[in-house]
Amino acid sequence: MVKTRYFLFLFVLIGLPFIAEAQNRRIFIEGTASNAQHQIFFLQNFRTEGSGANYNITETREEAGYTFRFSVQPNIITYDDGTQALPEPDEPQFNIQISLIENETDGEIVSFGFQYINLDDMYEYTQFLFLRAVINIPNGFDSEAIVVEEDIDDDWRNKWLYLRFSVEYSITLNRLLPKGLYEGISVFDGPNVQTPGNITPADNRTFALPAATVGLQVQLLDWLSLEPFFQAVYNHEVRNFTADVGARLMFPIKSVRNVLIEPYAAFSYPLFYNDEDFSDYPSFAVGAGLQVGIRGGRNGVLFIDLNYLYSFGDAVLINPYGVKYPNPEGIHFQRSVLGLGIGYKFGFIDRQRD
Repeated sequence: MVKTRYFLFLFVLIGLPFIAEAQNRRIFIEGTASNAQHQIFFLQNFRTEGSGANYNITETREEAGYTFRFSVQPNIITYDDGTQALPEPDEPQFNIQISLIENETDGEIVSFGFQYINLDDMYEYTQFLFLRAVINIPNGFDSEAIVVEEDIDDDWRNKWLYLRFSVEYSITLNRLLPKGLYEGISVFDGPNVQTPGNITPADNRTFALPAATVGLQVQLLDWLSLEPFFQAVYNHEVRNFTADVGARLMFPIKSVRNVLIEPYAAFSYPLFYNDEDFSDYPSFAVGAGLQVGIRGGRNGVLFIDLNYLYSFGDAVLINPYGVKYPNPEGIHFQRSVLGLGIGYKFGFIDRQRD
């Protein structure tokens, strides 16, 4: 009999930690909200997150070791003059207050709040809020089974529209073409290429000019955007502007936290150019580029942009060598442009990720 009692006592001692741990993993979830839709949403989602994290979600408080409690209220702001009102539409409209209660002592272990604009925003945060509370349960947290996600605000790179402004250095590369030139490289004063008379070499022409771009980017899909744009280039030597319009087909990559990477294909059409210098100009250009952005405020993206455009058709420069070497009348170049810029785009209207 003594041995039996001894083994029974030893069995109880060994089993107590396991019983305590099992009790710690039994949670009752309850909550209130001024809006019934919000109450139902959080009850369902917190229960789902609890079950997914290997917690036993009980039907009554008496069955559980802990109670997960929430309360949702409008985020009322009190101003200096004593008046109260909801914030602006793009600011958080609701506040959820969460508490974790130890049922045996009815003591509050942890309490915190979280603000949000609408319920659609909260799908990606319910797991974080649940785990932030239950991580405080002694021996009830399974670090191998649960990965706590940080509170990451990703709205800045998930907007329907972005208004883009940027400044650039537009480096134009004009590669000399042999058309009409003596031996493919020289202008001359003779009657024709066969009898050129005096000659002097022509050369490639490269120059860098400041530019500004305005665009409107539409994020059609989570991985696809279209941006019509207008770009003006200023030539300070002759004090005039040239301008292009075009479009970019962009492919947002959001796999890197806090960074937006957007490779793109581009099309450009010359809206107007300096016809005092050119007798003919390329009809259009195509190319590619890369935009890399970081969060710039709640709704914006600060970015750098590197791009290259190749023009189809010759840029025919009116012979600048004057009376001394008047032939040919036009010098042909193949035109391409390398652009390097920095800018900001402001986002409008949140979109849900696909």
